[in-house]
Amino acid sequence: MTIIFTRKIFIIILILVFTTVIFIWARSSSEVEHGSKKLDTLIIGIGRDFYDGPDSRTYLHGSTNTWESLVYLDENLRAMPWLAESWESQDGYRTWIFYLRKGILFHDGTIMTAPDVVANLERMRRYSRLDLTGIFRNVSSVEAMGENKVIIHLKAASPAFPNHLAYYSSPVLKPSGFDEEGRIKYFSATGPFCLDKVQKGQAIELSSFANYWQDKPAFKKVVFKTILDAKARAMALAAGEIDAIADVGGILPEQADEIRALPNVILKIQEVATTHYLLFNAKRPLFSDSNSRLWVSGLIDRNLLVQSLVGKAGKIANDPYSPLASDWASGCLDFKAGQKPKLFAYDIVILLNSGSIQRWPYLEIAQVIQAKFQIEGFNSRIEVKEMGAWQQTLKSDSWDLALQPNTLMTGDPDFFFSYYLMSNGTNNFGYKKLEMDHLISEARTEGNLHRRQMLYRKICEKINHDLPILPLYHDISLYSHRDHLAYFEMDQNFRVRLDLARPKEIR
Repeated sequence: MTIIFTRKIFIIILILVFTTVIFIWARSSSEVEHGSKKLDTLIIGIGRDFYDGPDSRTYLHGSTNTWESLVYLDENLRAMPWLAESWESQDGYRTWIFYLRKGILFHDGTIMTAPDVVANLERMRRYSRLDLTGIFRNVSSVEAMGENKVIIHLKAASPAFPNHLAYYSSPVLKPSGFDEEGRIKYFSATGPFCLDKVQKGQAIELSSFANYWQDKPAFKKVVFKTILDAKARAMALAAGEIDAIADVGGILPEQADEIRALPNVILKIQEVATTHYLLFNAKRPLFSDSNSRLWVSGLIDRNLLVQSLVGKAGKIANDPYSPLASDWASGCLDFKAGQKPKLFAYDIVILLNSGSIQRWPYLEIAQVIQAKFQIEGFNSRIEVKEMGAWQQTLKSDSWDLALQPNTLMTGDPDFFFSYYLMSNGTNNFGYKKLEMDHLISEARTEGNLHRRQMLYRKICEKINHDLPILPLYHDISLYSHRDHLAYFEMDQNFRVRLDLARPKEIR
């Protein structure tokens, strides 16, 4: 009996030891696999789709770090070199010469040359759907001189032209990827990451470009995962399903404390060049009158609105555009309250984009405005529409107010003024003033910095008087990442520096 008992004990001990070894091995293997995944792949959650499609300027959003442009912006929204290493102007700002960096490769291994850049600029000039702010309407011709010099001739002087070409205004893609209509049939560019796979509405998968002209990225793979619901994004970060949330509006203001309290998670802020606006449809009876628009500005109390709904994720807009543009910010907005207009029989329609309300407190802002209207005796309703329907509605006359963000992508005020306030502006909704058109046109061609600043102050005075659009607040974006990342930063254009992102070393 003693021998049998001893054998049983021995067998049990062997089984326990074997099980323990297997458990430890499995756990160790799992940790090594998990750790190698963290060293190898970066997964970023975003609240929209970064796939822009073949009819767009760039196919993918700039935050993917897949494509680059001639010019980018520094933290003060001044033009800085990117694919162009320098530039100069001639003929009173009517001719601009851009000198390209040498030896830059496209993802297919071919060298980027001046003719490639010319083909990209001509594509922007030829197809107006790509030139949303009309920058290329001022371009008369583009030519290549040798392999590394591009000359751009303008119809009228443009002292800020390098700024006008920043970021989305001069993307450089492989020209053989364009079809006869300027569509992008296949994507190849020069950025630190190459496109592997697009799952529309779900994810974009990238891999590092071994021959990138700057330092090779630390991560071999990057995945941008589309998570439309704000709560779902936060839950995915908490569960470790994603490594970061990084995009303008990626984290709602009311989520800040929740994210900050998560273990192994770091919450960060970055002031970005985005401003949030209340748009008026001046084609409609109520807001065709500047007095009615000024009345709304006094009705909603922007200071209280920002304090209560936005908090530290924004600051009151005292300029029409981002104050990061330090050459042009002057704190010039100073609206005078208008008189209450006569009551209208129809409902005031407040239009919202369904995607925006998961990235900013637009629904809450709209509800505050609606409540204010109700107190004053005006009937109103909030209409939330998907992107396509929202865009179509904006083009129609069936709305009165809308909330919209806009980013000063060029760092130059003309980008904002020409887009919203010029009579032929892409986002002009019925505000047409000849005096405003003349001021914008004059400022665009003025080469003296001081005189140009004075012209923009005059434009701001017109905004104060006419209020064609109401700037609400400037965005201070919340973004977050898990603490296994040693470096993870987002810039003023909410573009993560994926070329510099890196994990902590596993010891």
